[in-house]
Amino acid sequence: MRFSTVAFGALSALAVFMPSVSACEHECQVNVSRAFSDKYEILSNEYFTLLNKKVQDSVFYGLPKDTLTADETATAIKTITDSISEAGKVWAGTLFQTVFTSIFADEPKFKGDCNKPHRVTQPPKGVFWKMPDCHNMDFICGNPPSICHFMPMIKTRIVKKLIGQLQAKVDGDESDVYEGYVAPALQTVLTQQPKLVEFTPILHGNLNQILESVKLSLTGFASEAQWGPDWDLQIKELLLTFP
Repeated sequence: MRFSTVAFGALSALAVFMPSVSACEHECQVNVSRAFSDKYEILSNEYFTLLNKKVQDSVFYGLPKDTLTADETATAIKTITDSISEAGKVWAGTLFQTVFTSIFADEPKFKGDCNKPHRVTQPPKGVFWKMPDCHNMDFICGNPPSICHFMPMIKTRIVKKLIGQLQAKVDGDESDVYEGYVAPALQTVLTQQPKLVEFTPILHGNLNQILESVKLSLTGFASEAQWGPDWDLQIKELLLTFP
């Protein structure tokens, strides 16, 4: 008993003096989530731009060419594309929370003790982590090097979630983008141009096909070909600045 007690005391004392490793706390979590979400906003903007391009190219497909004047056509298209651009802005406002949840709330979440087993030593206050710390921190926990080490996994689970969300937003005439933005814009166009009313089924069908084509293209969202070649390094370097 005496030996066990002494041994336990020695181990406890050793634990007190072992260097601890701090977690990625609130400031770190917010800034890292923002760094990721800023990149995904760039990529998702491409799809809202694509949606607008398809509207410009084919929303009036199948209508007699002289249905509207050039100015009337341009005004009608702008009404619809402006609504899609607004949908893109609203979507961008949701990205931060999605990324934050994916990293710090979804399992396995990047929280918890980083000292057992010990992999890296916390740098002194005011000193950044080093890139080798990213390589060495090979288990999931709450410190910046762990997030850095598992960036491929983090990106995969963020992208999977974002693809699902984006596809749902353009999934036909019951989707958020259609019901909340495109349909009201189309109604405005029909009100401004009553001669289009008889072609409502054609316009509706065209818009559904446009949404479906963009939904299908989203399977490639945030692929390595789209992901900026230096974005990983930018995010890692940011991560390593936090204690």
